[in-house]
Formats: sequence, C-alpha cells, structure tokens
Amino acid sequence: MTALVDVAIIGAGPYGLSIAAHLREAGVDHRIFGAPMEFWRQHMPPGMKLKSDGSSSDLSDPGGHLTLAAFCRHGGIGHHPRLQPVALETFIAYGEAFQAQFAPQVEARRLIRIGDAAGRHLLEFEHGESVIARHVILAMGVLPFVNVPAELAHLPPVLASHSSEYGPLDGLDGREVIIVGGGSSALDLAALLSERGTPVSVVARTPRVVFHSPPRAQNNWFLQLRYPSSRIGGGWRLRICDDAPQLIHLLPERRRLALVRNTLGPSGGYFIRDRVEDRVPLKYGRKIERAETRGGRVVLHTVGGDGTREAIEADHVLMATGFRIDLDRLAILTDGIRERIRMVERTPILSLNFESSVPGLYFVGTASANSFGPVMRFAIGAVHPARRLARHLPRVLLRRMVSVPAMASS
Repeated sequence: MTALVDVAIIGAGPYGLSIAAHLREAGVDHRIFGAPMEFWRQHMPPGMKLKSDGSSSDLSDPGGHLTLAAFCRHGGIGHHPRLQPVALETFIAYGEAFQAQFAPQVEARRLIRIGDAAGRHLLEFEHGESVIARHVILAMGVLPFVNVPAELAHLPPVLASHSSEYGPLDGLDGREVIIVGGGSSALDLAALLSERGTPVSVVARTPRVVFHSPPRAQNNWFLQLRYPSSRIGGGWRLRICDDAPQLIHLLPERRRLALVRNTLGPSGGYFIRDRVEDRVPLKYGRKIERAETRGGRVVLHTVGGDGTREAIEADHVLMATGFRIDLDRLAILTDGIRERIRMVERTPILSLNFESSVPGLYFVGTASANSFGPVMRFAIGAVHPARRLARHLPRVLLRRMVSVPAMASS
C-alpha cells in the first residue's frame, strides 16, 4: 500500500536536515529521504577545506543550539568564526551529529520519479516503493546539475572526469593531470594532487587567478559601518543578501538575475594560495577550442586572449567546471510536472515561500538562488527556507484539513 505523508523532503544535506529540524519542532508530519551529507562524504576529496568560514557553515535548528562552533567546542576541535578554515572532515562529522539529533528518521532511499496523484505528488523510489505527499521539498543540492563543457563532452571516462566524481583521489595516482576550471574546486584539487606527487596543471579561460583576501579581525566600528561583515563576505551588498533574501526576492527580475550572476564568482580560498602559486602551472586566459585523444592521452587545443595557440597534453582531464541548474536535466521530474513549472534561465520561479508554480512543490538551495540571491549557494542559507517553511506549512496544511460545512438553505 502506498503511504501518505503531509511533507516529503528529498535530500539530507544541510538544507534538507535544517528544514527537517524546523518541521519537527513545528509538529509537521514529514519524512526525509536521502543519505545524510552524501555529497560532502562521497563527492569531495579528503583533506579539502571549506571556502566558507566557520560562521558560514552552520546548519539551522530551531533553538540555534547545535552550531558548528558548539559542535567543535564539545569535541575539542579548533574553531574560529572567521580566522580558521573548516576542514571537510569536521563539517561532515558536524552534519552527521546534527542529523542524529534533529532528523534521526532519515530514510536512505533513492528517488526515481515525481509524478501527479490527484492533486498530490506521487514519489516513486527504487525497489518499487512509493509515497504520496501533499507537499514535496526538493533539497537535492547541485549533484544532478554537473556542468561538462561541450568541447570536452565527447572524451571517454577513462580520459576525462568531473570533479564531483571524487572522493578519494587515488584513481589519479601515476597520471599526468590537467584540471580545467578557475574556481575553488580547481585550485583545491590542484593543491591536493600536487602534494600527492601527481604532475598537475590548471587551465582556465578567466584572465587571472582570484583568491579571497585573508580575514582580519575588525575592531574598528567605523570600518564595520562602511564595510560590514556578513557570513558570505564583506560589504553592504553581501550583508543584505545574507540577512534578507526575501528582500532580494522583491527586486525586479532583471536586476535580481544580474545580482546573482555577478556576485561571488569563481575564486580560491586564501588558505590555498601558497599551496598552488609557484607550485602548480596555472595557465589562465586560455579558451579550449577542441580536445582530441592521441596515443591514449588527451590533447587540449587552446587559444589565449592575444590569439596565441597552445596544445596541452596529459593522461587525464579533470573538469572542475562546477554545476549549472537546469530543470530540463532533473530526470526525477515527469514531463507533465516539468511543463507546469514556470522558469527563468532554466531555474524555477519561486514564491516567497519557496513554492514553484506547481502547487506543493518547493525548491531550496542553489536551485532557489535566482529567486533569493547568492546566500542560497551556502550552507548558512538553509536557515531562511527552514524558518519560512516551518511557518508556512502548518498554516496551509491546517487550511486543507479544516472544512466548513455549507449552510443549509432555509
């Protein structure tokens, strides 16, 4: 028999777990599906550090008790809100502790399809299991939206892979590697591979390598007033994006999309700079025109901004080319569902309650950034949908449960 639930949360990363914690406190009937912290455990390499600092890496529980700082303090782990990078292993352990306390009922089941069920949502899982949900919150993160450049898409898996496929980097030992990309993932992987003794170089079309500035203690109130800090960076624009995504939502669409597009572009953490500069060849300002295989190796044909051409050869190309939200690529949505979702730039247009144009279907995390701003790319952004949905869903569920009998005619 197909089970019925008021709210189904799909995804057990920072957003899904935070929302589950708030719904539990609000007494909302819900179930959460997914492997806890799976993206962080299986798709990021050991030894990596988060680009977001300690104050930007909290999950959200209703009382704000289990912060990353509190977890580290209890476990005797070094922590600072701004001046100490967060180790990947620490963040994973924190997320798992959060899940054990606030979402112990997580079900590690893989969703295959979302379809219609008489005004509700039919969730079909592997092994033939199904659930009908009145409301579905998609907190699936970025993994379904891997971005592979068209110039490299034809390369066989033995010669080319995406950065999201790692995990441990052992499979690249003994190979000469080209990393394509100019952001934090590319630079982190370059440092880790170089330190393993793997010959590695970085190729990117951005004109220069960008690193975050090292954080400094800000004790001057005047500087704080002119350039306030936030959990996603410094300055008034980022402070507003951090504190008030609902305000960003009210901006005209064109301005909002431009803000999201031009804020917090690809860059490396300040702590990675000394590990790659003068240690790893950084070939910036080079566009890949085409790629070919030759003798079991890959040759990238590139052109620089000045028109100079260079062929770069290696055993393997590692694409640190990020993710691009495109709902046409979200295979779990049936065509009937997808066609009813209003979109802009292939991302969902959302209400102030994170609801799409399909009633009862919600998107959070990076998929909601075009509606609510760049804070939705950070773990700390989970606090906003968690609080909003914990207020919204009890009201809308109550309205559906309460019926008013028609007045008898006299």
